[in-house]
Amino acid sequence: MAQDFDVETLRGRLRVHQFGELGDVPVFCVPGLSSNSRVFDPLGEYREARGRGIVAFDLRGRGWSEVTAAGTYGWENHARDLFETADTLSIEQFDLVGHSMGAFVGMTAVSIDRAKRIRRLVLIDGLGIPAQTALAAIIAGLARLKDPFPSKDTYVEAVRSAGMAAPWNEYWERHYRYDLIETENGARPRTNLAAVTEDATYGASHDVRAFWPMLRVPTLMLRAAVPLGGEDGFIVTRQDYDAFLRATPSARGAEIAANHFGIAVDPETVTAIDEFLSSD
Repeated sequence: MAQDFDVETLRGRLRVHQFGELGDVPVFCVPGLSSNSRVFDPLGEYREARGRGIVAFDLRGRGWSEVTAAGTYGWENHARDLFETADTLSIEQFDLVGHSMGAFVGMTAVSIDRAKRIRRLVLIDGLGIPAQTALAAIIAGLARLKDPFPSKDTYVEAVRSAGMAAPWNEYWERHYRYDLIETENGARPRTNLAAVTEDATYGASHDVRAFWPMLRVPTLMLRAAVPLGGEDGFIVTRQDYDAFLRATPSARGAEIAANHFGIAVDPETVTAIDEFLSSD
C-alpha cells in the first residue's frame, strides 16, 4: 500500500509517494517537467508486489509539493532536494530513475555526487536535445496550466483528447486527477506554471550532453521509439541515442514501442527498470 509524506528541504517542502519497503538501496523516481509522482505508480506497484519499493517525488511547484520562490528551480536545485531527502530518511545510497526532465535532474545529481551515493541511474526518454517537433508538442501541452476548467472531468477529458498520453489508461486518469484542486470556478491543476516555466527556461540554457562524460555509474537509457507531434518528433533523437551509447561505457540502452508519455507507464519499461535495478 502506497503512503504519502512530506520532507522539508532548504528550498521548500516536497511531497513523497512511497511504495513498499525501501530495502538497502532505495529507488528514487523523478518525474518530468509538468508531471508528478503518480507517473511512477506502475513501477511502484510492480516492485511492491515483488517485495521491493520506490520513492517517487512531486518536484517543487508540482502536485502536492510546495510552490517556492522564483530562482529556486533548475536541475541542480532539484538534484540537491534528492540528496537532502536521502539525508532526512537516513539513506546512504540510492538508485535514481528519471523520466524526461527527471532524467536531466538525474544526470545532474550524478555529476554533483561527490560521495558516490547514487548506485545506478535510469534515464527514461531524456538524454540530449529534443527535436523541435516534439518540444513544441510538450510546450503546447502546458496550456492546461493557465486557466481553470469547469470541472475535474472536463480537465481530464481535455488532456485525454489531446492524445499525447497514449494509450490512455487508468494510470493517466490517476496521474492527472491527483494534480487537481477544486476552485470557485471549477478545477485547476496544482502544478504551477511559473515553476514549470522557470525549469523550461533553465533547460533551454543548459546542454545536458555535457553530463554524459560524468556518468560513470551503471546506466540504463530507455528511448521512446514512437514519435510525438509529428514523424520526427522524438525527445531522444536517434543521433543522441547512438552517440550516448558510444560515448558512455557505463550505459546500455533499449527502445520501447511507445511515445514520450506512454513510455513512462509502459509494462516493458517497468520490467526493464526492475530487472536492471535488481540485477547483481
